[in-house]
Amino acid sequence: MPRRGTCLRSRLASRIAVEVNHIVIPSADNLAEARLLGCVLGLDLECAQGELVRIRATSGLMLDFPASETPLALQCAFLVSGAEFDDALARLRHAAIIYFAHFDGDGRGEISRFGGRVIYFDGLEGHLFELIEKADGPSSSIKALAVKYAY
Repeated sequence: MPRRGTCLRSRLASRIAVEVNHIVIPSADNLAEARLLGCVLGLDLECAQGELVRIRATSGLMLDFPASETPLALQCAFLVSGAEFDDALARLRHAAIIYFAHFDGDGRGEISRFGGRVIYFDGLEGHLFELIEKADGPSSSIKALAVKYAY
């Protein structure tokens, strides 16, 4: 399914001082969507109570998956270290999850390079997830870089 619009990333975007506390990713099958993203990022489910499933990165970033019959498609980008990128890529390949070099689905099985490596993969319910390798040295915490609603 082609995605509308484009998302251009400025060099300043990766240096913003504001930290994201949590991202809400509504899904009809919230447990499956949380398990998929948690698997790729190497994160465990923190809780699955009632209508909410949560995973948390070591940086404290929470990813909340509420149950929703009418979810909006989101694009969520995660800034990761080189080692975290390698680990996530290995998990994607092991699970036979298709990834792309570009947000529009172009470059199947390829990796983009914008200072660091970049890949995109689809969630189970139309969400687009992006992994961006932090090019300026090691890091041990996953951080959200951008969130965009798909229209």
